Amino acid sequence: MLPPHYWRQIFMKLFRLAAAPLVLLLFVSGCTGLGGSIDLGNELHVRLSDKPSPGAREQKYPVTVRIAPYKDGRSGVEPRQVGVSTARIMGLTGKQIVLDQEAVILVGDVMRKQLGDAGLQMLGAGAKNAQFQLSGSIKTLSVEIRERDYLHIVIESTLTEVASGQVIWSGVVAEKQERYAGSSGNTKGDVANFLRNGLQVVADKTGESLLSVLMSTRPELFGLNAAVKPVSGVTVNAVAVPMVSAPPVPAVAAVNSLQGALLLSSVPSRAKVYVNDVYYGLTPLRLDLTPGIYPVRIELEGYKSVAEKVSVRSEDHTELEMKLRK
Repeated sequence: MLPPHYWRQIFMKLFRLAAAPLVLLLFVSGCTGLGGSIDLGNELHVRLSDKPSPGAREQKYPVTVRIAPYKDGRSGVEPRQVGVSTARIMGLTGKQIVLDQEAVILVGDVMRKQLGDAGLQMLGAGAKNAQFQLSGSIKTLSVEIRERDYLHIVIESTLTEVASGQVIWSGVVAEKQERYAGSSGNTKGDVANFLRNGLQVVADKTGESLLSVLMSTRPELFGLNAAVKPVSGVTVNAVAVPMVSAPPVPAVAAVNSLQGALLLSSVPSRAKVYVNDVYYGLTPLRLDLTPGIYPVRIELEGYKSVAEKVSVRSEDHTELEMKLRK
């Protein structure tokens, strides 16, 4: 027969083994409660590559931009919440989908990455030597995972000149996407990629629109004179009035009056433009040419080159949009 103190030790060990799972369950429940209705298991990490995207402009424009923190204009939504799910997602639990950081931080990071790939020199938020500042607000940011997956993003952005405070460009970019995940359903990474791709489209459209305006209103920064190009999905609210330069001498005006404008754009943008096998720059691009027929070729890494002949007419604008295929 074992002494009483041995029985007490055995009993305490058995009690600890039985109570440990219950204590762990109460701890996890308490941690979940700290986040209100947000389930910590639903945190998404949206990964952004440090490397330039395919087709990124290698040579930066002499234009510096800082990004002020974006604001969250959504109402009744947690700062990290981005969607809901009524379908099963591997790696997630519950219905609410939240980020591992506030949505405004992710939007700012995506804008910085994509505008940098577009050729702008992106500086820190507090950089005093920046020429321009980009700020904005999230109007809508929603992912719905159901029988089909739905993504709806609306972001308003404004580009101002730091020195003068003048609004150079202001616009709203709206993007809607939907997809069918397939019979295997979604994983946590699939949802994160779906959201990241949508935000990159919004940032690309923002950059394409504001770059077109910058090239038109500040041509001296780019060494060219580009026309403002409309971008699908972008509602432009404001554009800076171009700076008026001194009138040219009559002899130059007489020569220029005979020229025509060729407005080149491509899908996707930032393709290399060759006219008569001479490199002129990246799309979108405006060229002032003497009247005639010109062979135009565009190239972009990862895509097949496209070539067309275009007629430039005197004192007229000719628009040409070229679509690249992989």
